Amino acid sequence: MTMSEWARMCQGAESIAIDEKGVMVELSNGRRHRILVRDQGDSYEFTAVVARPKALEKINDISLQAWKRNRAAQLVGFRIDSRGRLVGESWVPKTGLDADEFCLYIRRIAAECDHFEYVLTGQDRE
Repeated sequence: MTMSEWARMCQGAESIAIDEKGVMVELSNGRRHRILVRDQGDSYEFTAVVARPKALEKINDISLQAWKRNRAAQLVGFRIDSRGRLVGESWVPKTGLDADEFCLYIRRIAAECDHFEYVLTGQDRE
């Protein structure tokens, strides 16, 4: 199996580790967050789980909270996916993309999703 183009862009990047499940980002506060990267041909799609359905059962107005977060967030949008999870997503075109910009997206999405997870649940599960 050859290493994907996006995985090569992450090689040696500080706070970013690649494994069979995607990318694990270590945040400055000691928390971590996993990002799934999908190659969509002319772009990359990033997805991170913020909270699973069981955790969301305890939260009032999660759709409204996600909408409010979307109004303020940059580079990432939040929604409930088909599995009932709250996820953060982003896309970046490949044209002109370099390793620094790719890693910037990965880190920003991880930070936004992890912060929302903490606000909602107080935990570091994802």
